Amino acid sequence: MTYAGPVTDADGADGDRADDDGADGALRFSVRIEAAAGTPVTVESIRQPSAALRLSASPNPPFTVKAGSSRRVEIVIKVGDCGKAPRNAGLPFLDVTLRNVRAKQDQSFILGDRYTGDLARAVSDHCERAPRMS
Repeated sequence: MTYAGPVTDADGADGDRADDDGADGALRFSVRIEAAAGTPVTVESIRQPSAALRLSASPNPPFTVKAGSSRRVEIVIKVGDCGKAPRNAGLPFLDVTLRNVRAKQDQSFILGDRYTGDLARAVSDHCERAPRMS
């Protein structure tokens, strides 16, 4: 799994903006999932570890990546709770459950500095705008 960067809307806006002001706290990005030659791999789930963030993917798992090929997956991570949202997380990762004919396993993927920066920026931008609870 590799980070392909923010998804660009048709109007050219970066994927970390769900609307004109980015108020919904979403980071929209894509990853490439590559299956080695041999057997196809089924992606059973994609998750992130923070209870303060919600993740959705398109296509929605489960889906299969053909052997020797790759598949682009769009992911949206939304801030649900600014008080618990990770700020400047050093190595945020995605947990993925993979299955092929031989085995099923959970793997954690660290997507690198670009993903870390994009996620931190989306969380920070949203939480700075979010109304404070008293």
